[in-house]
Amino acid sequence: MAAPPTRRYAILLAAQTLCAVIMLFNIHASVRLLIENIGMPHLSMRLSVVQLLLAAALGQACYWYRLHRVALPAIRRNLPLGHLLAFASRIGFIFGSALFSVYFLRHAPVVDLATVDLVWRGTLLLAILFSLYCYTLELERLGAALQAPPSA
Repeated sequence: MAAPPTRRYAILLAAQTLCAVIMLFNIHASVRLLIENIGMPHLSMRLSVVQLLLAAALGQACYWYRLHRVALPAIRRNLPLGHLLAFASRIGFIFGSALFSVYFLRHAPVVDLATVDLVWRGTLLLAILFSLYCYTLELERLGAALQAPPSA
């Protein structure tokens, strides 16, 4: 028996949120490592890369499945919660965008990385940012639905 649309939406949003938290946690760990060891090149830990890959892939799968198969649920108007979700979506992407600066600052001392290394790191970076972008769009949609005036 399939779950009702509201429950499916909540499950997909919770999964996307967990994926975004995992990505932001790894970004925070990278920033902390960078600050503690300024000017030194740092290699990414395999566990961190695997977590980032899985979180980005699962977040994208949930996002696109939700977009094509599960409609936004009919919800009551709640202006404060709608504003908080809209704010969270914007601030979440700002934190995610910090990944760009961390990526470039972290690898500045070793500009002579192999082309293959630069390509896969750049691809991972764009995949993470795109996944965070899609998640923030989802939060904005939900926030807008919560802020919409009641229909007559």
